[in-house]
Amino acid sequence: MLSKNEEMTAALLCVVVLLGGLLCVILVGCDRLAETQPHYDLIIPVSEYEMHDLTYPSNEYDINNIA
Repeated sequence: MLSKNEEMTAALLCVVVLLGGLLCVILVGCDRLAETQPHYDLIIPVSEYEMHDLTYPSNEYDINNIA
């Protein structure tokens, strides 16, 4: 177990490293903002595709005979 003096030293070191990293990010920083929406050059021709109704077999069940 660490003594109180060692704990304070470790906490102070963590705060100094955190502030140093924050200062580095602010000074070096990014010169432009990140794009919020991705830009894709993908064009899908709509005329090649047609919409169709989905069909599936429909069985009529007599719910009175189901046990």
